[in-house]
Amino acid sequence: MATTLVTGASGFIAQQLILDLLEQGHTVRGTVRAAAKGEALKASLAPHSERASEIELVEADLERDAGWADAVAGVDVVHHLASPFPLAVPKDPDELIRPARDGALRVLRAAKEAGVTRVVLTSSGAAIAYGVKGPMPERFTEADWTDPTHTADCRPYIASKAIAERAAWDYVAGDGQGLELTAINPVAVFGPIRSAQVKTSVDIVARMLDGRLPLLPNVGIQVVDVRDVSAAHIAAMDDPASIGERYIVADAFRWMREVAAVLREAHPDRKRIPSRGMPDFLVRALALVSGDVRTIASELGKRRILSSDKVRKLLGRDLIPADEATRASAETLIRYGAV
Repeated sequence: MATTLVTGASGFIAQQLILDLLEQGHTVRGTVRAAAKGEALKASLAPHSERASEIELVEADLERDAGWADAVAGVDVVHHLASPFPLAVPKDPDELIRPARDGALRVLRAAKEAGVTRVVLTSSGAAIAYGVKGPMPERFTEADWTDPTHTADCRPYIASKAIAERAAWDYVAGDGQGLELTAINPVAVFGPIRSAQVKTSVDIVARMLDGRLPLLPNVGIQVVDVRDVSAAHIAAMDDPASIGERYIVADAFRWMREVAAVLREAHPDRKRIPSRGMPDFLVRALALVSGDVRTIASELGKRRILSSDKVRKLLGRDLIPADEATRASAETLIRYGAV
């Protein structure tokens, strides 16, 4: 069994990965930005694993060197998940790009100096399918890269993921030679949460359940279950053939109206789940005064389809269906009182 480091241990994907690593008998160390987050994390995971108390936690921040040498000491595999995930568009793109890029390099350098060789990086479908200047391709594959310079089709968060992953690959090809890197590129991650602190793509479901999204814009997302993202991390960790590879983790594309329909069917008592569409002209008008709506406006009517053929071969199975992931998000959001 391996000694593993999971950075950003309090995050949505990280919590699932920690539980799965513990269940498979691995030793887990995690990084958190503050000790209080570590205590809250153990409390959140305790109902799901008898080994939650065994998690070793180290304070480390993506924007500081302190703590990273301790975090990687004696580790066999680093799972680097920590990265800023805003719910609002920052005025300065560097607020996202700098910590994502520099943080990834900080972790990789620390791993290299400590003699760790194996690193699995959580990137994103955002690093693959944006910055498109011409017609949208029928589907994207791991050979595609987002162009962060084409800002009309590439928001700051998306740019941060592309730039951070590029920097990681450049590092292991240069000063970081000897590090064995794999990138996992999930799309919008749904599935079961482990605590009420919702700060990721699951917030889309939360907003539909509690009425904060009263109308449905004509936009869509490709969905994947967090359990499959975790499984891809562990499969990559265990498979030498995955070294040097990228893996898109993505199930079906769903328009917002389709996500809402799944929720209405599963929770007919939730009367605030939206059913009416938001006209495109209204979205564009609101985008003139709202950065958040501007983000939505740029996606009106677009279908970005990313191929998951490669990860299905890695896992040796199909992925959890998108609608099942949506229902799991809703069920656990309600169970933990997040909506």
